Amino acid sequence: MGRLVDQKDGLGIYGQYLLREMLKADPETLYVILLDTPKCKDLFREFSNAQTVVIPARSKLYWDQVCVPRAARKFHADLILNPKFSLPLFTRKPCVFVHQGSDWYVNPQNYPWWDNIYIRLMLPVYSWKAARTLSISQTTLDDLSHYTHIDVRNSVVSYAGVGANFTPERDARALEEFRAEYRLPERFILTVARVLHGGQKHLRPYPGGNNERLVRAYRLYRAAGGNLPLVVAGNYVQDYLRAHGFSDEDLRDVMFLGFVPNQRLHLAYQLAECFVLATLCESFGIPIVEAFACGCPAIVPNTCSAPEIAGGAAFLIDPRDEADIARALAEVTSSEQLRRRLRELGIQRAQTLTWKETARRTLAVLNEIVPLDTSDTSASARARNPESYVGHLRSRHTKYR
Repeated sequence: MGRLVDQKDGLGIYGQYLLREMLKADPETLYVILLDTPKCKDLFREFSNAQTVVIPARSKLYWDQVCVPRAARKFHADLILNPKFSLPLFTRKPCVFVHQGSDWYVNPQNYPWWDNIYIRLMLPVYSWKAARTLSISQTTLDDLSHYTHIDVRNSVVSYAGVGANFTPERDARALEEFRAEYRLPERFILTVARVLHGGQKHLRPYPGGNNERLVRAYRLYRAAGGNLPLVVAGNYVQDYLRAHGFSDEDLRDVMFLGFVPNQRLHLAYQLAECFVLATLCESFGIPIVEAFACGCPAIVPNTCSAPEIAGGAAFLIDPRDEADIARALAEVTSSEQLRRRLRELGIQRAQTLTWKETARRTLAVLNEIVPLDTSDTSASARARNPESYVGHLRSRHTKYR
């Protein structure tokens, strides 16, 4: 169920990278990847074991509950995987999904009442339906165990990773071009912000991004003598802040880049003096690992999964305390020694969180449910006749993603 790959947010990144690594690691299996729009229909074209099918639907519910099981029957799928948290309820195929967070329970005020009712009604049902579940973090499972009656004892933590372009290795020319294009100053603080559910303008606001507190904390930092600009990457952030009463004076020395494609976002991390994330609740926090991998010293929340993912490699803050955020900005930006230590620890931590490992953990669970018989799929046979191998795949295991 690949509907999430269209999203321009962390879930979209998660779906794209996870599926690509699974396709690389599991060439013996045919993957039928369902989309509801053609936006990403060519994303997996290079993989001979991937077949992308676009199925438009009148609603997400219809897509999940009618289109998916119908396609699973058509393609004789052995298993259905959703990298998000819904499943078709009326299918005999074994199903697996990924717990992507616990924010609905930890911060229900960030969501409209109908979202909260939906999650509280349906997440236990999807969990009951699933043959197994995975989770983006251990903290997510701990929260679900604390706030709900969902049995997560057999859920496997698979984490997430970071793209290959997020690296401490610098391309001087690319960095200067990026700096000139976005008119970036020589030194700055970077944040990657989210103000809308799903990252699209027509969707409802998401207060969990905590951007109001971050900007007020930045004003405290400047009032105390801090002199670095704050650079904000993310869709519609300035519009959101102005709609919530922030004036030109409030936003002085704050630069808004708008949406920066993930393929280029590493350049922002590499140029930044440090990175700050002040969100209220991260289920994993891909930007944390992106900053780590680029050697950018990171300031991250002490809430939800952020400390687990940081693993001692970041400066922790209370995202609800503006003075604490301001103190962290001042301390990190004023100490080259501290930044150097955070940079080294971050690079080391990023090496333990990879998409390859996420795919390995995911496949281990799927192959427990549908064991893979590779006795008649030798590499030499595949190399001699790849077209007949794809035909062989279609008659064997089809893990319907």
